[in-house]
Order: sequence, then C-alpha cells, then structure tokens
Amino acid sequence: MRARENILKATASNQSGPPVPEQQNLLEIIGTNSALVVWKQASLKRMYGSPLEGGNEMTWNDFRNSLAENRVQVDAACDAVLSNPIAFNLATRHGSDMLLPHLAVLKNLTQTLGSRLMLALHDGDKEAAFTNLLAATRLVTAWKIEPVEISHLIRFADTKIVFGATWQALQTNNWADDQLARLQKEWESVNFFTNLQEIVAFQRASRIAAYDYDRQEIMHPSMPFGEFLRETWPNPLNAWQEFQSLWRQRAYLQGGKYDEEKEVMLFYRDREIERRDAVQAATWMQMRQLPGVTNEVLFQSKYNSRIQMMENLRRRTMTLQRQGFSFLGRAADAEAERRILLAALALERFHARHGVYPQTLAGLAPEFLNTVPVDFMDGQPLRYQLADDGHFLLYSVGLDCVDDGGKVLEREDRMSELREFRATGVAPREDIVWPLPAGVAAMQQHQQIQTAAQKRQAKAEEARQKHYLAEISDREWQQSLTRQSRVSKILAMKRPVGYPEPTFKGQSAGSLIRNAEVLGTNQLSLDALLTPRQIITGKEPEDITFELPIRYDSFVTNNIVFPIVDADPEEELPFDCGGKVYGRKRATNGDCLLVWHAIYDPPGRHAVQIYLALEDKRGGTLYGIGPPIPVTTSNLCQFSLDCANYDPEVGARFHARLPEKNGKFSIECLTTNGLHLATLAGSTSNAEFNIVWNLVADDGHRLTGETFNSVVQITLPDSVLSQTLRGP
Repeated sequence: MRARENILKATASNQSGPPVPEQQNLLEIIGTNSALVVWKQASLKRMYGSPLEGGNEMTWNDFRNSLAENRVQVDAACDAVLSNPIAFNLATRHGSDMLLPHLAVLKNLTQTLGSRLMLALHDGDKEAAFTNLLAATRLVTAWKIEPVEISHLIRFADTKIVFGATWQALQTNNWADDQLARLQKEWESVNFFTNLQEIVAFQRASRIAAYDYDRQEIMHPSMPFGEFLRETWPNPLNAWQEFQSLWRQRAYLQGGKYDEEKEVMLFYRDREIERRDAVQAATWMQMRQLPGVTNEVLFQSKYNSRIQMMENLRRRTMTLQRQGFSFLGRAADAEAERRILLAALALERFHARHGVYPQTLAGLAPEFLNTVPVDFMDGQPLRYQLADDGHFLLYSVGLDCVDDGGKVLEREDRMSELREFRATGVAPREDIVWPLPAGVAAMQQHQQIQTAAQKRQAKAEEARQKHYLAEISDREWQQSLTRQSRVSKILAMKRPVGYPEPTFKGQSAGSLIRNAEVLGTNQLSLDALLTPRQIITGKEPEDITFELPIRYDSFVTNNIVFPIVDADPEEELPFDCGGKVYGRKRATNGDCLLVWHAIYDPPGRHAVQIYLALEDKRGGTLYGIGPPIPVTTSNLCQFSLDCANYDPEVGARFHARLPEKNGKFSIECLTTNGLHLATLAGSTSNAEFNIVWNLVADDGHRLTGETFNSVVQITLPDSVLSQTLRGP
C-alpha cells in the first residue's frame, strides 16, 4: 500500500504546478439542460486564456503535448489505482496538525485522468479512454479515506470531476456491457455517509491531544513582585492591564483549562451523536431537518484560549472549502451524483442490449438495477425524460428539493449565484443534471454569446491596460521632472572629506574594485573610483557612456554597480531614481563601462552618480554612492519604461512624451540585421503619442525573434526642430 502511495505521489513531482497546466471543463453547460461534448470539438478552450493574449483557443496537439510531460508517472499511477485499494500512511497522532499532502495529489490526478480520457476519446483510443475513466473512478471509490473533513470534501469534489468525465465517455455507444457493469459496480461499492461521525470523534481526540500537549509545556516562573513594580511603575494603566492579563492566565491554568477541556469533550460528544443520527436519514429532505445539519453548532469558550483559536481557524477554513454549503449538504450532493451515475450506466447497458432507451426508469429493474433508482434528495424516483433525438435527460432535484425541470446554470451564472449565496444564504436554483448533448443550433448560439463576451472583455481589458500604463507613465514622467528640478541642489552639495575609507572583507573597498592594470600604484579613493567620466562614442544622445577606473570583472558575481540620475540626497538607497535602463560592458583596458539609455529620461541637465554594492557569500553588504557629475542630454522625446520590452502575444508599445504640444513622428521597425519590418507614423497635439505595433511586418509575416530595433524620427513644427533617434 505504501508502494502504491509513492507511485501516486510521483505524479506531483513537478513542483512548479499541477500535472496538466490547462484543465478542461468536463461538463460545460449550454443553455438550461445541455452540455458540450468536448472531445468532438475541433479545438479546446483554455480555462484562463486572455483575449489580449491570442484568445483562449487551444489545439488538440497543444493539449496532447501538455499531457505527455507526465505520461510515464500517470501511467504507473493508473496501474497502481486499478490494482488494489488506496490508502495513505499518515501521522494521525499529530491530530489537527497532521499533514495531508496526498489531497492535492489526488485532486490533480483526477483532473489529469479526466483530461487523458478526453484526448483518448478524441483520438478514438477506446482502450485508453476506459482505463483512464476507471482509474479516475477508483480514486473516489477505492480510497480508504481518513476521518478528516477536508479529505471527504476533496472526495466529493473528485466525484463531480468523474461525473463530468463519465458523461463525456457515455456520449458514444461503443462500450461493452462488461465495461459498463464494472463502472456500475464501482459506484455501488461506495457510501459517502459511512463513518462520517468518526470525523467528529477525530476532532475531539485532536482537541484533547492539544490539551495534553499544553500540559507538557514547562510554565515560566512568575516575575518577582519587585521587578514587576519596576517594570510597570512608569505607566500605571499598562500595569493594571498587565496584571489583569496575568491574573486571567493564572486562573485559566489553575482551573479554567480543565473546565474548558470537559466542555470540549461534551461538545464533540453531542456533535458526534447528531452526525450519527443524521447519516441514518433516508433522504436529504429528512436529514436537513435534524439539528447540526444545515446550521453548524459552534464551540464557544468563555476563555480566550488556544483551543478557541483553533476552532475559529477551522471554522474559517472549512467555510471556504465547503463554498458556503454545509458539510452534510456536500455529502448529499455527492450521493445524488452517485445515484445518477448508476442510473446513467444502467441506461447505457439497456440501450446496448435493446437498441433504445427505456420509456421509464422502471425498465432498468431488475435486469440492470435491483430497484428503480431513487433521488436521495426527496426519496422520489430520479427524474427522467426521453428527448426527440433519442437522448435522455436525467436529474435530481438538488439540495433545495424543488423540481426545476432539469435546469442547470452555465458556469458564469453559477459563479454569480454562488457569490450571492455566500452573501445572502439564498442557494442557486438548479437541479443536479445528467444533461443532453448540445445540438448544433445551441452550440452556435452559445458560441455567438461567448464571442461577444470575449470581445467586450478584450475591449475592457485593453482600456484598463491603457489607463494603467498612462498612470504609470504620468507618474514616471512627473518623477523625472521632479528629479530634474533638484539637479542644481545635488551638484552644489559638498561631499564630506577626511572620513576613513570603508573596508570590506578586511580590505579597503577601493582596493577590491580598482583596476590595477590601468592605475598602477595610483591609490585612488573610493569617491574617485566612483566618479564617472563621460566618453564620446558616437551613440549620443540616445546612449550616454561612462568609464570607471574599476575592474569590470569585479561585477560578474553578486557585486552591483549602476548609474543613478537626479537622486534625492535624502534617500539612502535611491533605487527608483532614473537610469533604470542601462547596460554594463568591459572596456578594452579592463575598465567598467556603464551605458545609460537616456531616451527613457527627459532631455536637459542631469546629475549622474554611481551606485555600488559589494556582497559576500555570508550576506554581508557594503553600499556606496559616488559624487555627482553634470550631464546634459539632447533627446527630443522621452519614452516610457514599458517600451523597453514587449509582449510577443500583445505587441510592442511606443509611448513617448515630447517637449512641445504639436509633433509628428515616424517609427521604422528593423530586424537586428537592419532589414525593414514596418513603419508606424502619426502626429500629436498633446505632447504625447502611444501606439502599439502588432509585430506583423509589411510583408505579412509576424515577428518571431526576441529582439528588434527601431529608428524614430521626431519633428516639432512649432520650433522647427527635428531629430532621428535610435528608439526602444
């Protein structure tokens, strides 16, 4: 059994995420009572696809490739699940602190098997489809489950996944009777209400274990009264509050703790009796009338103790996991689905033997079922309707016990009603449905609705992004102007003199970074080493290059050196001050060259300083900022930082601000080899332009490389100025 446990856990070896990155909705409702046969579709939908990033469509080949990443481990898991019962070796002595790492494994594995089933059905691989379906089923039916509420909730959730997977599988009539009978036998073997009272018993035992643990802790001796007075004398009010707190704690430890422990035992005894009586009810309609079924009784201690904190935490956690429903309500939901599955499998066996479905469910007994399948919710036969096209609708009335005619909500509507349910307590009005397969007309209408919704979402997302980027750019440009206003103040500041040279790793910082091959015996101070010297390279005004007499090789590890522009003198670590786009390279003489891409800062006068950070393996760090030097840039436009990179799915943005309101621009996009790709042109009357290139070249081909260049032509009609710049 432990060997099978290890095989199952191996399916979660990829720690970066679930085994399948793109899970499919196995029961996508269309209309009120029909669902999409996903494996018959030409393509799939990404569950979380973005309209701005190529939409949510996914090819079957992409889906196949994603499933192949973990194929060997999942194949082994299938064999293990089909061989024997499943159980996990748990440290139950830890009580409420017991780790349950297998729950995520089982949930992800169930989803993965459902996805593999869909792919096998699409590919016509009948044997693989059945193997995956049976394995997914046994993850529910063969699990020897531990007495923990969250574990049962996971099994209920997995039941819903397998419910949808089985519906997809039964949309073909190619199954043999022995295959259907085996699935039916699996669902006949499980009882979702067995030993549910043991969950409460385990909770009680866990709480008592927590009290035992507390008693084993060594109590710290009380503070002597004289010391207590000295500590609290300056603030009498705090002294009184501290005294009350200590008094309450001592009273709790000397007697209250034992009273509370007795109350906890009695509380959980009563809850266990309620649970025992509830699970004996024949229907949900009877069960929901019993105490503690729909309205959970909560333990309330008169002490502000650790046990009460544990109860509060458990209550919040379980409320989230149950999605607003009661625990027994989730169990009843799973039981109704189990009975629908049994009836659906029996109907398919009937169809395989007789060529048609029966007129009523009574025709299934006793040939395929011992009795007519009954709805657990109200004790009446499951609702069953034959459609004109030869398919059938099968459903339970659901937790509200109201027959809505087989109505089930689409995903968006259901999510909306669940949010309202959590806020108001009014449950969604729907049944638990084995739906009809959606017809062509229903799918076309559904697709039109989905396409319109996606277009609205895309427009809304594009507008939101534009607004967000505009805010970011405005803030960046305003910061740039604010920084420029203090350039004179920065340049006029006097650097302290005569302070000792900082040391690092037992040596002066300067000796660790100086380029001895160039400086020779000339021992420059750290300030001198960090004073940049602007050199002319011919790439101005876009790129401003500085040379520092420090070894370039000093900064190939964790050490850092970069330019900062117009830094606030009051900031100790001015990370957000200009110079955000820069490069670093090695000079021929071994010096360090820093290249400031000035097109991301406004034109004009600036104060440039060099920031230094030296780090060692033990985490020690030395920070330093060199003296400022004046630098004047002459670029006619300032690009926003979001232009420095582009998203291959969305496109490349050119967002810039000009020094005058009226301006014209022309942007030529080029390959890194200088070949023409596309030209973008336009004008502005508000000193700003913001356009996106969709990465499609003039010849119709889409750019696939990671880098491209741009040349920007700026013309300012009012001042008759023009400039050609190397752009982002």
